[in-house]
Amino acid sequence: MRTHTCGELSAQHVGQRVELCGWAQNTRVLSNTLVFVQLRDAFGSVQLLAEHDRMPAFTEQKRLLELLSSDSLIGVSGTVIKRPASMVKGESQAREIELLVDCVKVLNHAKPLPFNPHVKANLPSEDVRLANRHLDLRRSELQNNIRVRSKATMTIRQFMDNNGFVDIETPVLFKSTPEGAREFLVPTRIDPGACYALPQSPQQFKQMLMAAGFDRYYQIARCFRDEDLRADRQPEFTQVDIEMSFVSKEDIQNVLEGLIQRVWSQIKGIEIKAPFRRITFAEATSKYGSDKPDTRFGLEIVQTPQLTADVHTIAEVLVIPSGAQSFSTKELAPFADLIRTSQANGESKVRNKRMHKIGDQGTTGISKATLFARWLQGDNARLPELLDSISAQPGDLVFVSERSSRVTPANTTLGRLRTLAAKLLQEKGMLDISADRFDFLWVEEFPLFTRIVDDDKAQLSATHHPFTAPAKDDLPLLYTDPAKVHGQHYDLVLNGVELGGGSIRVHDPEVQEHIFKNILCLSPQVQASFGHLVTALGHGCPPHGGIALGLDRLVAILTDSASLRDVIAFPKSANGRDLLMHAPASATPEQLAEYGIAVRKTPPAH
Repeated sequence: MRTHTCGELSAQHVGQRVELCGWAQNTRVLSNTLVFVQLRDAFGSVQLLAEHDRMPAFTEQKRLLELLSSDSLIGVSGTVIKRPASMVKGESQAREIELLVDCVKVLNHAKPLPFNPHVKANLPSEDVRLANRHLDLRRSELQNNIRVRSKATMTIRQFMDNNGFVDIETPVLFKSTPEGAREFLVPTRIDPGACYALPQSPQQFKQMLMAAGFDRYYQIARCFRDEDLRADRQPEFTQVDIEMSFVSKEDIQNVLEGLIQRVWSQIKGIEIKAPFRRITFAEATSKYGSDKPDTRFGLEIVQTPQLTADVHTIAEVLVIPSGAQSFSTKELAPFADLIRTSQANGESKVRNKRMHKIGDQGTTGISKATLFARWLQGDNARLPELLDSISAQPGDLVFVSERSSRVTPANTTLGRLRTLAAKLLQEKGMLDISADRFDFLWVEEFPLFTRIVDDDKAQLSATHHPFTAPAKDDLPLLYTDPAKVHGQHYDLVLNGVELGGGSIRVHDPEVQEHIFKNILCLSPQVQASFGHLVTALGHGCPPHGGIALGLDRLVAILTDSASLRDVIAFPKSANGRDLLMHAPASATPEQLAEYGIAVRKTPPAH
């Protein structure tokens, strides 16, 4: 139907006869003898010229072009000609030429569109666009995103193949296991009441593949989690899944750094330096208030043990230089709201989360209940000494927080305040962060187990997953004081976003059983659900480890997209629905009966 695409035509095709197909846009009838049409396909666009003196049956063809609705499909033939120099604008080669048309055929007349995907200023709500995703995908931004995703995926496959990895598919129909998030269940007619579960990750399968002797495995894996959605979450997502035998964490990190370098070079033309910076979990959470810190700017949190005598309390401050002068009362409102609503890391049980403005005449926000007031003990003459100890000056904005040392932090109040401050300072032009700055880093030495309750006797849970190996030096503590054990877990972080996480795995079946039974206190039934893995570990499974890299999030960063929905061809909406295909949909009574399922109209009370 065509000899060329719109995007490949250039000045070197001048004088050639070509046939093109594409969507007609912006028909402009300049006179009774002259018509211009913009023709677009997946590869670019070109201007069509229909001229009375040089087009057979011009009257009929002109009438056909005039009746074209936006985004109708046409096929055209004609001769490539050079545009007048005065009409050439922009750098695209296609703008140097146009097609002198001698024949137009309508391939598919488009009915009125719900919206015009090519006019960004008039785009409807996201739900409307998701319900018409086939139209939304015509937008140049989404076309580019999906093509970048394709190129990134191919780059990853080539890199992994060149480094001796075997691409192995693992089952999508798995079984329910208590690894973390809520799962999607798939009923089956095999046994009444029996269900498969869609895998949250191929974690157990890839460990079994190491026991099977494949040594280097990877997969572009589809994963599923039935959890509450946010801008950075989808119920079905894709990850680059990797596992290796006989390796240290440094070996795995080296592979990932090489992969990231290749992807950034191929997609963005940017050379990333390696090795990446490495910081401990303790440093990340104490300096930046996050286990996935953005290190492109300062505003570091300072621990202030001198402000508290309680051994189970961590006192810390965040100083925003000139913040008291830079932010208006209205601009400070989001900070106050965040402080008031924060309930993470045991902070909701302590009374001290405050904001202070430092001025020449004194400091605001000091009352009997505040950390500052308790330290001063009524002697305000000591205030300069206090401010000097935290490097605060008149005009600064100071945030103070206390949190429990018994609770494992992930994203503290001061960490969120730090991120908010950086965002607002950028908007005010007071903080410059280059769009081309990519601060990759590894966060390491996570606690192997986590407490989410402010109690020394609270039940421990796995920080990452229950298959993560303890640090070798901490192995004795696994049997005496497991709360102090660090794991061989590592997260890859970029500019405040977690790209992926991995670990060296437990390969000793006795250690794995001890973790299940004596530390996590899993029920016998739950322990039995992991029996296949423990058995495989006992059949000569090599030491192994791996990592999973979020492909959706990676592409979102590569394309500077605000939402994962912008880099997935057919994503779910914010509430987890497919608005295009109208899924999920109610099953028929016959289908439910076939699977032995009865639907309760009202959810049971908890």
